Amino acid sequence: MKISRVESKIVTIPVETPYVASYGSMTAFSNVLVWVWTDEGIVGIGESAFVGGGAVREETPESTKPIIDTYLAPAIIGEDPFDIELVHEKMNRIVPRNLVAKAGIDLALWDIMGKALDLPVYKLLGGEYRSRIPVTYTLSMDTPEEMAEQARLRTSEGYSTVVIKIGHDPEGDLERLRLVREVVGPSVKIRLDANGGYRPDQAIRVIRRMERYEPEFVEEPVKRWDLTGMAKVARAVDTPISADESNSGLEGAMKIISQGAADILNIKVAKCGGLLNCKKIAALADANDIPCLVGGDTTYEITRQACRHLATCTPAVQRGFGSEGCGPASQSKIADVAKTVVTYKDVSELGGYVVATPGPGLGIELDEDKIRKYGVP
Repeated sequence: MKISRVESKIVTIPVETPYVASYGSMTAFSNVLVWVWTDEGIVGIGESAFVGGGAVREETPESTKPIIDTYLAPAIIGEDPFDIELVHEKMNRIVPRNLVAKAGIDLALWDIMGKALDLPVYKLLGGEYRSRIPVTYTLSMDTPEEMAEQARLRTSEGYSTVVIKIGHDPEGDLERLRLVREVVGPSVKIRLDANGGYRPDQAIRVIRRMERYEPEFVEEPVKRWDLTGMAKVARAVDTPISADESNSGLEGAMKIISQGAADILNIKVAKCGGLLNCKKIAALADANDIPCLVGGDTTYEITRQACRHLATCTPAVQRGFGSEGCGPASQSKIADVAKTVVTYKDVSELGGYVVATPGPGLGIELDEDKIRKYGVP
């Protein structure tokens, strides 16, 4: 079997209400869909997903599509999709980094392999370690009262962990946490995500004050490039620190671990360059006894299915931390590119858990009408 053709398309789907974090507000999902054809007629589906613009990563949909079309696609035409290490090596030779672009092709190749063997992707990545995946719900930054109400609603639906976006206003953030804890009670886990919004000394002060409300951990308290500052925070507070934006690729994970900058790694499929790289990062974390979780981004169901397959087969991800990327998107997008998506009702029926679609491949069937409607010419 050989790769015969690669195509990509930007698809932008609005959200019902703006989604707010410390880096700004988003009004739509805008991701690149990737199709990889083979000479045996099997087509793999992938997605290059984005969030936050330059605040989170350097790539954009508008920069990624030409990278795929002009550089990556010609480099891999004629290769066997099962030779995925070789494909990644060829992509790395032709362009450095650009992990989001490479992730779209990576997912499509795993989808091809699963379809060719009539197996779900998690069977190819290591097999089923644990089928039920605990998921979290992330609260968009809002007034403390509105965030508390959203937390009440989602925990009533079965979520056992909620994530509070912080990093804009320390005093307001403290009040958000206080009210959410008051509403959900002591049994619900509360996670804090600053998206790099604090300075190191500021983060230490506010996290110490927050600890009375028992946050599960604080994610990316300082700028993603400031691992020295993040390590300083990690040493100074009792609450565990998680690395998200700074955990971009295998090299980033190695630096985080070597500098003692985080206690937990948040692995995001698109930001880390696809499932092959994610498994390597998880193995590195496992070797250093560091737990992981699978983060979300503003992804369509393609990447969310990939997240579920990753969590299903990866022991380092199954150490008790919920994974937002495996559940339904917390942002209120009005549609999806897939015909079937996991919903809040599905999470509720499983008591706060989800499971991977059994496949074959990623188990995705695209909604061509939605792609035509929301596709960017």
